[in-house]
Amino acid sequence: MPSIVICEKPSQARDIVTAVGNTYGQVLAAQGHLLRLQLPGEVNPAWEKWTDDLLYPQGGRYGYVPGEGGGKKEALDKIKRALSSADEVIIATDCDREGQGIGQSLLEFLKFKGRVRRAMFTAQDPTTLQTAFKSLKPNAEYQGMYDAFVARQQGDQIYNLSLTRVATNNLRPEGSKKPVGIGRVRSPTLGILCRRELEIRIFVPKEYFEVRLNVLGASGIADLFYRPSDENRIFIRGTADQIAEAARAYSGPVHVKTERKERSPAKPMDLPTLQKRASQWGWTAKKTLDTAQDLYETFKIITYPRSESRYLNESLIPQAAPLLAMLKEVSDYASYSLKAPVIRKGKSGVFSDKQLEGISHHAIIPNINCPGGFAKMVGQLNPDQKRLFDLIARTFLAAIGEQHIYDQTKVWVDVQAPPIPPGKFTFSVTGSVPVFAGWKEIFEDKSDEDEEENKLPPLKNGEPVKARETEVQVKMTKPPPRYTEGSLIEAMQEAWKFVDDPAERERLKEAKGIGTPATRDTIIEGLKLQGQITVQKKNLVPTELGMQLYQILASAAPVIVDPGATARMEARLDDILSGKASADQVIKEISKVAYNLIPSIKQKKGSVTAAVATPPTKAMVQFAQTIAGRKNIPLPRDVTKNFKACKAFIDQHNGTPQNGEGSGDWLLDKAQRLAQATNTPLPESIKQDRAALKKFVDEADKKRGSEPASDSQMAWVKKLVDQGATPPDGYPDAVSKTTASKFLDAAFAKKASSGGSGARPGTAKVGAQKRPAGAPAKRFAGAKK
Repeated sequence: MPSIVICEKPSQARDIVTAVGNTYGQVLAAQGHLLRLQLPGEVNPAWEKWTDDLLYPQGGRYGYVPGEGGGKKEALDKIKRALSSADEVIIATDCDREGQGIGQSLLEFLKFKGRVRRAMFTAQDPTTLQTAFKSLKPNAEYQGMYDAFVARQQGDQIYNLSLTRVATNNLRPEGSKKPVGIGRVRSPTLGILCRRELEIRIFVPKEYFEVRLNVLGASGIADLFYRPSDENRIFIRGTADQIAEAARAYSGPVHVKTERKERSPAKPMDLPTLQKRASQWGWTAKKTLDTAQDLYETFKIITYPRSESRYLNESLIPQAAPLLAMLKEVSDYASYSLKAPVIRKGKSGVFSDKQLEGISHHAIIPNINCPGGFAKMVGQLNPDQKRLFDLIARTFLAAIGEQHIYDQTKVWVDVQAPPIPPGKFTFSVTGSVPVFAGWKEIFEDKSDEDEEENKLPPLKNGEPVKARETEVQVKMTKPPPRYTEGSLIEAMQEAWKFVDDPAERERLKEAKGIGTPATRDTIIEGLKLQGQITVQKKNLVPTELGMQLYQILASAAPVIVDPGATARMEARLDDILSGKASADQVIKEISKVAYNLIPSIKQKKGSVTAAVATPPTKAMVQFAQTIAGRKNIPLPRDVTKNFKACKAFIDQHNGTPQNGEGSGDWLLDKAQRLAQATNTPLPESIKQDRAALKKFVDEADKKRGSEPASDSQMAWVKKLVDQGATPPDGYPDAVSKTTASKFLDAAFAKKASSGGSGARPGTAKVGAQKRPAGAPAKRFAGAKK
């Protein structure tokens, strides 16, 4: 019976052929998504124009059409030809919703009617792939996964494109040519950042007080502290002074209690946890995922990286011991004293089938079937790859390690002060002493998010102590920290925290937040590209445009920027997996939300004023510089950066023609100047034709660019070159007028920015003389009168 295997990418096809050859049929690779959804205008010609309509197609779904570029047509044609004679198809794409969508959508688009089976694998080494192909399952078992993919893809297209068009039509700042992007996941991610930014902006630091008490006993001295919880902080200095005064008189027993405690290791990492940990190195979420993908695809040294769970299947328990032995063959882990893995099962452990129900891939761990073994493969990794693998390996080794055992000791005294509520104040200090390193041994000096150990003086329980001194310590409240890429991804994953209702919070925990592990890095990159957020050091900060957009949407259509509302939509997508909802039902629900938001956005038309994010065109800046030079006036700094400021300057200083200064039309004025400079007649017939004027200006600019520099320009060029400037192209005999002008503009701008006046050598103040012929307008525009 003829069959074919469809995988997701050429590298995957090569791995499958290496593992099983053509035993299961010809192996054909897609190029990722070979199909795309129809564009709105392809469904409804009226939607070619950006209207304020809901882009909900008849029937509720956009159709698929072949993708363009990148060899997609050739790959699709090859699969189509193979399907025409095949009786069976094996889908061997990635094991997540996206992979299921890539494979199954091809079969539906090409109307394949034969048998379809599914190969599921979480690593791409030969052994894992061989096992996957020996245990093929009917593809029908994964219909829920495919339906969830369809609902997300269709719902996002309707929601995102519809609201982006409405927002662009009504909220785009004047002069901007960029669309105002709205996304079902992207906008609430902006909301998370903006809410935090507003908390920081309105935060007012406030003094609060803690009290230190130093006591002396026969066994030594100790510093004890009265540090009430955040909600009980002392904000009145007089109260702290009274407590300190009462403590200064203390004489009595010290209480000492030591408890032996154990601490379990953290679970292996999913992708969000990996991205958070790597962000501490300054890595972006995208860099972490790309590096992990290399470790998975190219080196086959880790399991599937786009994981959304920190648990492992119970079927992997037998692999724990051999995996430990293989990792200890790597010199970095050879000294780890663990002899046999500790198997922790259930919700509080590591291995749990129940916690993986409905999830297609387990936590990220080293791949036991790594070709050639870890010791060999680690030597082939570059520094970044090795660093990330090391983090994954150590986290897994800790997860199967022995308990960390330590003695925790608390030392305290109770100071009685009846006049001061609550009347008794406990001064204490807590410390720990390790007894057995256990899993912590594998981290050595590496960060494992553990608290610092604090060794305490050997005071004995009940020993009499006497106060030696007290000190009121002044502290300051701090604003919440800004998000890094790692902590933002964590916040996206824990979007349920933005929901107030306790019962709903618990339910939404299962939805795994907003977005997917595989798309969160692209969500962040998209916000950067749209100018809604920026990076300051390692922190993500909303731009002025982003803040204004958030505040407008938060007041007019809060659902758009509410992470909790999007988490509810994500929960509905999960309901498709469990059979509680259909794909079409969820698509309609998402579309209805979008439809109800359109009037609210339209009511805020013209509200965004963040033109600071919208630079002026190059032609506008040049014209403003020309006006400033011609009128001998300073050019404000923001004119070159801000569209509105540039337009206001031109309107103010160009305005209605006076004394033959200009026409009031910057493009016509430029055309007339170029006509004179190049000795080219400007036809009357084109003075009212913008397109013709623009063409004339472009051609005249080219013509002027070939003209030799004037004597006056060359005199200045020679002076600057003699002073050490790098000569311009063509110097000294073939410098064009345009090249000279650019050279002089750059030279004087550099002088101005370095603290000089920007004036030409030997000139007086600009206001006291006429601008010399050939001098760059930019230099005079920036000078003071």
